[in-house]
Amino acid sequence: MAGFTVGRRNIKFAFLLPALIYLMLMAILPLVWTLTLSLTKWHANIMPKPEWVGLDNFKYFLFEDPRFWRDLGFTSMYVGISVTGELVLGLIFATLLSQKFKGKNFFRVVYLLPMACPPIAVAFLWRMMLHPDIGIINTILTSIGLNGVKWTTSATVAPFTIIMVDIWEWTPFMFLALLAALQSLPTELYQAAAVDGASSWQMFTHITLPLIAPVIVTISLIRIIDAFKLFELVFGITGAGPGSATESLSFYVYVIGMKGFKLGRGSAISWLFLIILLIFALILISRFKKQRT
Repeated sequence: MAGFTVGRRNIKFAFLLPALIYLMLMAILPLVWTLTLSLTKWHANIMPKPEWVGLDNFKYFLFEDPRFWRDLGFTSMYVGISVTGELVLGLIFATLLSQKFKGKNFFRVVYLLPMACPPIAVAFLWRMMLHPDIGIINTILTSIGLNGVKWTTSATVAPFTIIMVDIWEWTPFMFLALLAALQSLPTELYQAAAVDGASSWQMFTHITLPLIAPVIVTISLIRIIDAFKLFELVFGITGAGPGSATESLSFYVYVIGMKGFKLGRGSAISWLFLIILLIFALILISRFKKQRT
């Protein structure tokens, strides 16, 4: 009887075992493998096996490679502007569509369509639409008497083209999460505030925002982490051009590791990428906790 009881207590571990094995194979082992590679020099197309170099790859990117810092600067700018724009627009749309009016379900479906499209398909679609010569966007602009814009061929405009497309694609994610948060808020607080004579803006700033602040921080962190992995839009729209004006860190990893077969340096920059994201996430979470306390 005692053995049967112990068996029933331990059976939960048997159900967890497949998930643990999957986690080991798909997450932990690749991390350990890439960390090991990052400490080596391995040109896979000409070297039969990697050579140990220690921290030389990390020193190269941090102190000798201006391209790394340029790409980090562009990626950070892209993340800051796009996530902020998505959060503001998502909050505006969620606030509007949380009201009762005819046809709001139609608008909810329309707003979610961009997020349902594959990112690489979105990239090539916008690449055709934004073509400087035959794209429909410039065709419309010239038809109304305006000059066409060099959306993908100008080093000044191209970064903001990437940001514009990202905002179009991922604002629905912010909208959906914030709409769910707004609809879960208790109506009693707003009724009490209305009795006290509070305006709509005062309700929004003193009731709505504080209550949905955890949701805002969570979805912003998710989008920041995802946005830092920018690749599809760069690959599909600009190809990191013109020059390297829109080259992201993820695209740099692709160029080094996949096209250049420098697996050691590719793994090193990937780990630097991961460390930067972890530091940023910890700073954001710690600041939010301080504000809450």
